[in-house]
Amino acid sequence: MSNIFKKSFKYLVLLGLSGIILTLMLIIYLESQLPPVEVLKDIQMQVPLRIYSSDQKLIAEFGEKRRIPIELNEVPKYLIDALLVTEDSRFYSHNGVDITGLMRAIVALIATGDKAQGGSTITMQVARNFFLSRKKTYLRKINEILLALKIERALTKEQILTLYLNKIYLGYRAYGVAAAAQVYYGKKVENLTLDEAAIIAGLPKAPSAINPLKNPKAAEKRRNHVLNRMYTNGLITPAVYEENIKKPIDATYHGPKVELKAPYIAEMVRSILSEYLPDDLYTAGYEVYTTVDSKLQKAANQITKNAIEQYIQRHPENNNKNETIEAAIVSLNPKNGDILALTGGYDFYESKFNRAVQAKRLVGSTIKPFIYSAGLNKGYTAASIFNDAPIVIEQSGMQENWRPNNSSKKFYGPTRLRVALTSSRNLVSIRLLQAMGINYAHSYLSRFNFPPELIPKSLSMSLGTVSVTPLQLAESYASFANGGFKIQSNLINTIVLSSNDKVIFKSSPLTSCYLCSDSEKQEVEKNLAPQIIEPQNAYLIYDMLKDTIKNGTGRRAKVLHRDDIAGKTGSTNDYFDAWFAGFNPELVTITWMGFDNPKSIKEYAATTALPMWINFMKIALQDIPETYLPEPPGIIIAKIDPETGLLARGSQKNAIFEKFIKEHTPKAYAPKKNYKMNSNNDENQNDIVVAEQIF
Repeated sequence: MSNIFKKSFKYLVLLGLSGIILTLMLIIYLESQLPPVEVLKDIQMQVPLRIYSSDQKLIAEFGEKRRIPIELNEVPKYLIDALLVTEDSRFYSHNGVDITGLMRAIVALIATGDKAQGGSTITMQVARNFFLSRKKTYLRKINEILLALKIERALTKEQILTLYLNKIYLGYRAYGVAAAAQVYYGKKVENLTLDEAAIIAGLPKAPSAINPLKNPKAAEKRRNHVLNRMYTNGLITPAVYEENIKKPIDATYHGPKVELKAPYIAEMVRSILSEYLPDDLYTAGYEVYTTVDSKLQKAANQITKNAIEQYIQRHPENNNKNETIEAAIVSLNPKNGDILALTGGYDFYESKFNRAVQAKRLVGSTIKPFIYSAGLNKGYTAASIFNDAPIVIEQSGMQENWRPNNSSKKFYGPTRLRVALTSSRNLVSIRLLQAMGINYAHSYLSRFNFPPELIPKSLSMSLGTVSVTPLQLAESYASFANGGFKIQSNLINTIVLSSNDKVIFKSSPLTSCYLCSDSEKQEVEKNLAPQIIEPQNAYLIYDMLKDTIKNGTGRRAKVLHRDDIAGKTGSTNDYFDAWFAGFNPELVTITWMGFDNPKSIKEYAATTALPMWINFMKIALQDIPETYLPEPPGIIIAKIDPETGLLARGSQKNAIFEKFIKEHTPKAYAPKKNYKMNSNNDENQNDIVVAEQIF
């Protein structure tokens, strides 16, 4: 018996030693397969993409995980106490593994066969959340323990706790306590009350099952357990405990706290960035600051909505469910192309089609300033005379000839170009285009933001059979507002990485430099926008378009009581599209109204698009003093005969002043007629003067 006992003991010792050796070998092997925990020191939390206005109003948030990274000192002590006393009361005394808790979990497993009690410390939870799956297996638990030990050797307790507070999942896409505070209470974490903190501290156990939104009763029971643990451990007084367990569960869902409604802008930014940052766009914590002005964006939203609803009231017969009329507004800074406000329709969530940047529509009479600009460049002047009379154009391959009309169906005979543009005379525009040549005008218009392939090589070009988006039209009109420079629209100002506040992108848009000195041009040389028309040309178009508002088709805008605004209405054939393009040197704004599937809106642009523009500019310009495009050198003012556009004779009483580019000033005098002259003046006196001497 003695020999049997000795042999059995020997075998047991060998078996035990073998088990220990195998266990050590397994541990060594598993440890060799573990990821390096040092990466936790520089871990990048998954933080969603956030988009802001230029004045830091949140526009949108994109990303599956809501997270607001915080530092340990930003978390209230009572929230930390609540979490520790519930999740890991010996956090500051163990080395990553709480033997007592682990043994309790093992006993529960043997007794019930249930793995519900994992005995995980906060460090073990950090190991699991960052490196392991949530699937409950014995191998995962061993790896969790080993990783926890490594983490405790590599990081301080404060670093571990900070990782936990930022990483732990707390339901409703909220990762970390700061995100949970926002989701459930719409608060910053430091503003949580004790009972709210206890709710959040109780969530790690089962964030879906005991969620205060999904299951308030379970959440209340868990909260009271947390408060009881705090009371039992002397962290709160009996009175505080009694007060807080009686409080109702008042959590409500708080989505991302959007401060500025601009979904069309948000989608534009998201679409742009998806091309350049495709891998981590929704997780790296990019903060995008746009050029959008929140005040102007709010105005654009409301004015677009109002205009559509007012139109529906005027024309209920013209609307049905499949066809809600649409509208768009674009406003930008003409000096550098910064988009200040943009809305692409009535409701983004009903239709994501962005009419401001996606809808190419015929521009109608808003094309005329570009035709006239081409004419000025060709040598014609604001005083050049063209006959406003019927015209018949043969069309090859067509059964009928083209017989264009003015919108009034009237003809006004010989007309100066200034008057024709102010009153939007179609027949004068056609004859001007005929005179300078279609190919020349086509090439000239291609300098602006009109795609050449969309500009017809026919006389219809002069009436706006050019299809562009409202944004493209705004970019083109900016050249008149900035003195002749071609700018590109710009929406993104800066992109910041939220983890370290590092600026990873800063826009440097092309900028106009009107009447700049050589030294000023050198300062912006790399970002100087190309000059596509002469400053004298841009100035004269601006001056003529101011008359459109003073006494032409845009005269409703006189209610703004400003002398620095200029603009042009645009209505297409059969009233399919209504436009107003208006500006001063500080702001270009385009308004459009029409149906997505084109049909008549039964109204002129002066009734639809122009009121939108007026209402927007009333807000946009209220804090901006009147600002004029400075008069460039080489502009001459002369007295002319209003009937012929030639120089007036002497002191002809009906003579008027007109502005000219110096080299295009008329040389001839109007023919002698029975004009009444002032008695003390020479009939042939020269009334051409440099503009600066007059004003």
